[in-house]
Amino acid sequence: MSKAKPARPDSRRAQLRAAQIAEAKRARNKRIAIIAVSAAVAAILITAVVLVAIRFKPDPNKTYPPNANAQRSAIRVHPDKAKQGAPVVTLYADYQCPACASFEKAYGQQLEGLASSGDIQLEYHLMTFLDTNLRNDASNRAANAAACADLAGHYAEYHNTVFANQPADEGRGYSDAQLTTDFPQKAGLSGAALDTFKKCYSDKQYNAFVKGADNSAGEAGVTSTPTLRVNGKTLDTKNLTQDPNSLRTEIMKLK
Repeated sequence: MSKAKPARPDSRRAQLRAAQIAEAKRARNKRIAIIAVSAAVAAILITAVVLVAIRFKPDPNKTYPPNANAQRSAIRVHPDKAKQGAPVVTLYADYQCPACASFEKAYGQQLEGLASSGDIQLEYHLMTFLDTNLRNDASNRAANAAACADLAGHYAEYHNTVFANQPADEGRGYSDAQLTTDFPQKAGLSGAALDTFKKCYSDKQYNAFVKGADNSAGEAGVTSTPTLRVNGKTLDTKNLTQDPNSLRTEIMKLK
């Protein structure tokens, strides 16, 4: 009966080497599989995040008016007409402020004319601090309505209408009927534009913008209304005269 011959040392080494190579190959394949799966999972997650971001990307017009300035603190008038180098003219006003209504009556048309001709970049920075002083919320509601009028494409007209119909008795404020029915009609809103305006107002779509504007005015050091600033410098309205060119002259001095 023959007996099996013991494996030679070199044969055992070859077998061990083959086993090591096979094990290394299995480990490498496992790592490759793990990396592939991880990459696939990462790709899926990235795709999901991108799709969610696209789906839930906030619509700018839902958070601030379409003609809001870069700081999201004021509403621009005729922004597309501004000439290169035209000074930024910011009017800080509260819709319950009698002095603001007087200023608007005296100089509002001139300001809009300068904006329309491109000589200035006009911004209306709405404030609501008089709500606290007068213990009502008319300034906030009027500012919200004006911002919604911008969404509907009639900001300047609505702004002018609010001041033109300011109550003679300070503190009486504005009713919702005035803000949502009377004033829009006088400002020329109708049809789809009126529907857009009313939904915006009902949803308080721009309330955060309005509150932020009031806060930023305080941070900018504005303590009274009306305040007119040209490129950040306050224009002394006491220097204005009855001369039709007076406002333009004073603005250009601060350019």
